[in-house]
This record gives sequence, structure tokens and C-alpha cells, in this order.
Amino acid sequence: MYDIFTFGQATQDVYLMSKKFKVIQNTRSSSAQAACFAFGSKMELDDVLFEVGGGGTNTAVTFSRLGLSTAVVTKIGSDAAGEEIIASLHEHGVSSHFVSVDDRMRSGYSTIFLNTAGERAILVYRGASHSLKPTDIDWKHIDGRWIYISSLAGNLTLVRKIFAHAKKKGIRVAWNPGALELQAGIKKIGQLVRHVDVLLLNREEAVTLLGVRQEKDIDLVRRLDKACEGIAVITEGEKGSWVCDNTVVRRIHIRPVKAVDTTGAGDAYGSGFVAGLIKRPGDIDYALRLASINSASVVQEIGAKHGLISRKLPRTSWMRIRTQLFPSA
Repeated sequence: MYDIFTFGQATQDVYLMSKKFKVIQNTRSSSAQAACFAFGSKMELDDVLFEVGGGGTNTAVTFSRLGLSTAVVTKIGSDAAGEEIIASLHEHGVSSHFVSVDDRMRSGYSTIFLNTAGERAILVYRGASHSLKPTDIDWKHIDGRWIYISSLAGNLTLVRKIFAHAKKKGIRVAWNPGALELQAGIKKIGQLVRHVDVLLLNREEAVTLLGVRQEKDIDLVRRLDKACEGIAVITEGEKGSWVCDNTVVRRIHIRPVKAVDTTGAGDAYGSGFVAGLIKRPGDIDYALRLASINSASVVQEIGAKHGLISRKLPRTSWMRIRTQLFPSA
């Protein structure tokens, strides 16, 4: 029996780094910023780095590093990238027994443009991960303490199957839905949101899920608290995070750190939080500290795994965490 199974994507990532990458203002962009490249030109790179990424593998490595027996459920292609993904899982002590191989599709692939300020744009090919189906999974042996679901590219049929299996087996579920799942809205996935044990979102994702306009943080958190009977978490990057559990709302403030790459920060926070609950059940404050340290640590390294913490926690004098408490309603 494993401590936790992670469901999500597995990708081969290539980081392209150059001081010449420029960010421009663009009101048509969702972030009001854009990267601009001239077609027909040639741009020199300062460095290239190959990594293994994807929410399924990123979160699995956190759990394994923190001493939890971990297996990842995903799909790869029968190609060199797939071999790299399997090798990386084994290197980090994660079981690949539940990784399916698709002979027709390539493994997922991401190209990450990273500038010296830590700003990045990502081109994603979901590949074989996108085609993971319930029939690909050995459900008979999916039996453990927790399941962690990251983005499944809008595959709500699979998400519902995971929830149903977890309920049948008495397995607790943490869910960090991706953009394609959230687009379904609270009306379609409200029952999943209501009954999940831990729901993990950033602020923009919470607004999308609830279908509300930008509103005061505390109002948004309380609205999510009403929709979710479990623990709901809203992250806001260097501004900290919010956590509600139908009893009290916690506002977590952290001292910002210098980020060189924010890729994987959300995966690091979510997996750190759930790892804390597994190691110390019911201790939300401990889970928050583990999540904050893991996320702050990973953004100080290039790649979604290099900065992940281990059982021997790093010196944390630099990580100042302050918690405010509010009534849940």
C-alpha cells in the first residue's frame, strides 16, 4: 500500500534562457504582458536545460523526498522522452508501476522561455498524458492513504472515476484542477468540489471556478469555504495564501524571496501542504509551513524539482511566516 498516488501529466521540459528575451505590454494578453519574437530572425541563447516536469511527476517527487511511499499515474509515449521520464521517477524513488505507455502518441513536451527576471512563457504539447483513460489504470491496486490529482487536461470522466474509486476505498483526495477542468464551472463540478478533502487553487483559478468578478480576498475565500466541505486553499504567490476549513480562515503572510523560475511553484505548494497533513494529520499550521517552505525553495532554482525540500529540512530562518485568523463566515 502506498502513502499517496499522484494523477497528472508527465512531460519532457526544455528551458531556453536568454538575456535577449523581452517582455512587452500587451492589453490583449491575459496578464497584460507578452513575449515578442520576430519571425525570420535568429536569437542567441545563453543556456539550454532539459528537465522532467508535469504536475503528476512534480508533486510525486515532493512526496517521495519527504519520506512518503509514492506512485504516479500518468501516460507517456514509447519514445526517448518517455524513457527520460521513467528514469527521473526512479531516480527520485517514485514508483512507475502505474505509468501507461502509448505506442501511437509522443510523450508530453513543454518549451519554457525564461528571462533573467524569472519571467517565463510556456508552450505545451500534452501528448500521451492527454489520452489517459480510466481503462488504462490498474484500479485494483490503487489502494493507499491519499490521492493527489493535478491537471488532467479537462478529462472530467477520469476525475469522477478517481473520486468514485477513492470513496469506495476510503482514500482521501486532494485536487488541484487545471484550467480545462475549471472552465466547466461550479455548476458542473460543484459536487466534486464539495466533497474533496483538500482543494488547491490560486486566486485566478478560484475566480474562474466560482464564476465571480474580482472581489475582496476574504469574501472570495468565504465563498469558496461555503462551496467546499473540506479544506480549501487559495495561493497568491509572494503575497502568501488563504486556507479555510469551515471553522476558521487563515491568512498566511510570507517574506518574499527572489524567484529565478516560478515553474512548479503551485505544485510545490500543494504537494507540500498535503504532505504535511499526511505526516501530521489535522495539523494545518504545520502543513502550511511545509507548503510555504517548499514553494519558496523551488522558485529559487531553475526547474520544477531542483529546489524541492527533503526530510532534512533546510535552514528556514529566511522563511518568515505570519498567520492571521478570521471567522469563516
